Amino acid sequence: MKRKTIDIITLGCSKNLVDSEQLMRQLEEVGYSVTHDTENPQGEIAVINTCGFIGDAKEESINMILEFAERKEEGDLKKLFVMGCLSERYLKELAAWDTENGFMAVL
Repeated sequence: MKRKTIDIITLGCSKNLVDSEQLMRQLEEVGYSVTHDTENPQGEIAVINTCGFIGDAKEESINMILEFAERKEEGDLKKLFVMGCLSERYLKELAAWDTENGFMAVL
């Protein structure tokens, strides 16, 4: 786990990719090192940019959240943030799940 490194995980449509790229630039401007490699996460913080409309992408988003929540529970990750369409559409459900488990912040 690299300090001051943030993993950006982008799922879904090309708009999510644009949003992730903007976020990456903003984070780099304030001194973070940012990676965009789903297969090889190395940061102490993860941001998952989710999709909540396409069935397969929604399932992939949920699975990715669960995978990173497990990493956080095991101590391999300090913070987990979730953003994007899924977090907007299912804010109440994710917030309730987060309150129960304390794994992430929903953006």
